[in-house]
Amino acid sequence: MINIKKLTKINLKSCLDLIDIERDNFCHLMRIGWSEKQIKLQLNKVINYSLGIFDNKCLVAFILGDLITIEKVSEYEILIIYVKKSNRNKGLATKLLNHIEKEKQHLNLKKIYLEVSADNNKAINFYKRNDFKLINIRPCYYSIDNQKFDALCYTKFYDK
Repeated sequence: MINIKKLTKINLKSCLDLIDIERDNFCHLMRIGWSEKQIKLQLNKVINYSLGIFDNKCLVAFILGDLITIEKVSEYEILIIYVKKSNRNKGLATKLLNHIEKEKQHLNLKKIYLEVSADNNKAINFYKRNDFKLINIRPCYYSIDNQKFDALCYTKFYDK
């Protein structure tokens, strides 16, 4: 049975176990600045609004993000979306986004935004399919394996 739950510090081991199973992907996360410590810090933040998809109590996908509320209006920043390799192309990342969108009225959500490396074509295509619009480019923002890549900034706005 698949269900979506909010992730907190008690889910740290599940997140680390998931990405450690697929060591190559964890190494990629480390190259762009996400270490075990960073994930732990994220799950401990007051503004943490991270979600996980569990299949029979086993974490198979997650989204790490911040919910920032100013004067009763919220914005959501996607930091990472990660899906276990064997569960990819099954719509799980879309389910995570849809869950946040389903809560938009309750959260008083005005927009979702994110940054993605210009070399991450799969993620870029995913965000475009989900109606995110490119709003800015930060030249040479990411340094991955001694190469510089632009950060593409995407946003999806919601009407009130």
